[in-house]
Amino acid sequence: MRLHLGITVFLILGIASCNPGDKETVHTPGLRIETVETASRSASFLVRTIYAERILYGISSEGNPQLDRCAETGSSLTASFTLTVDDLSSDTDYIISAMAVGSGDMHSSVQTLEFRTSSGAAALNPWESERSGVPSFADISLVTLGWHNPNPPAWTPERFSSHVEFTDPAGKGHWLFDAFLCIDGWDPVRGLSYSIVAGRESATKESWQDLLDAWLGEDGALKQLDAAVSSAAGRLGEPPSPRYVVMGMPDPIRFQQFSNPESSTTYWGSLDGKQLDFANTHDQAEAYIWYMNECRKRFRESGFGHLELAGFYILSEELPLNPQFFRTAGESCRNGMDDWNWQNKNWEIIVPLVADYAHSCNEGLWWIPYHLAPGYKVWKNLGFDAAFMQPNYYWDHDSVSHPLSATKTALASYRMGIELEFEYSLVASVMADGRSAPDGNGTPYFYAKDVPLLRNRVREYMQSFKDTSLYGLLPIAVYSGTDAWNQLATSTEQGDIDMFREICSFIYESPLKKH
Repeated sequence: MRLHLGITVFLILGIASCNPGDKETVHTPGLRIETVETASRSASFLVRTIYAERILYGISSEGNPQLDRCAETGSSLTASFTLTVDDLSSDTDYIISAMAVGSGDMHSSVQTLEFRTSSGAAALNPWESERSGVPSFADISLVTLGWHNPNPPAWTPERFSSHVEFTDPAGKGHWLFDAFLCIDGWDPVRGLSYSIVAGRESATKESWQDLLDAWLGEDGALKQLDAAVSSAAGRLGEPPSPRYVVMGMPDPIRFQQFSNPESSTTYWGSLDGKQLDFANTHDQAEAYIWYMNECRKRFRESGFGHLELAGFYILSEELPLNPQFFRTAGESCRNGMDDWNWQNKNWEIIVPLVADYAHSCNEGLWWIPYHLAPGYKVWKNLGFDAAFMQPNYYWDHDSVSHPLSATKTALASYRMGIELEFEYSLVASVMADGRSAPDGNGTPYFYAKDVPLLRNRVREYMQSFKDTSLYGLLPIAVYSGTDAWNQLATSTEQGDIDMFREICSFIYESPLKKH
């Protein structure tokens, strides 16, 4: 499926004028606008202005639109920004009208541009047709693949079982996680990265296909998860809802080596005989949509008994954006951070397009930024259905660089779920052999003596979410490294057992949970 591109139209800039005899020149503002991308429910436009402080604009599918919307330009001289509108209907003709406004209420003439939204997904899968919208869940476990196509599979039904069910102190079994997030950061076979990493080459279509096989192939990890759920259903009865799967997607990285802007932008591969060029945001979105459709197709053909695709996940943990995007959303932009190198990322264009396509399929889109990462304040504006914040406090030492007070403020202010996070350093039975575990910088720092400290930090996470009054209203994500959840669940050390039960109770007792 190829995205429908609107016709590019350039509107004439206003002309600077001068009144003879006046001491000061009065400049008439002007603008130029072109269609960047149209999707089924949204459209993006590149707007360039001169001598304008803001633009007034409107969109209508019936006649000339009223100029009832406003966007600040951020500059009274020249400005260039992307304007995205995301409240449109699919397969519909529209007109956008815009006028530049300068100082003293000087304004340009009204300019108009016609465009048409695309029709979205060509066809829905059975589970998508049965939905009234994007599915929701109370909690989600982050599952990392770790290694492509291992033989035997790194994930087995036995290893998944601790994520699927748990037994309370009275010996009664319960369903545990509602959903599972499939994520992986790099292709170790080829040494290629699925997200932007300085000094590492970007993954190609071949790597993306291998990742699909690792999750959804004949002996893929999700086959093992479905077997674990089927086994639990034999003991617990049918789960209260399908066990949802959210598929993490590799980033369509602009450069073959992102830290080298002279490297290739056509390295990824081709679709339908066309070599994709990731210097073009349209081609980046096409790669995403190809991956989404491959996931949807493989789920349809999989024969899973208890798993259902819920949607997709943007892998990048930070989304630097055009400063204008923040202004349009009514949020401040931290110069040099929220907008760092945004021109080579274009997330403010790509993510809304991906969200739009997912929603046209009745699938969702989710995101988990790191602590106060670029973009977290505008996650709703980008089109995500929910977002979780990583506190990152678990890995602090010597001084606290990720205070939980800041996390709580962000969660409450922007209505985000929390990510509980830990790794093998939490498991006393693992750390007992004298091994070290990394801090937030990857430096070996934590040892067996630090396990009580780290347990308390996880408890602080849980209490902090309750303190925000969002517990039971918003979902919970759990990151447990490569295998710490299973290590904690199968430990015979009493402190590990108690910690596991505490986390399970926190998840299971949430009022958002369906039992």
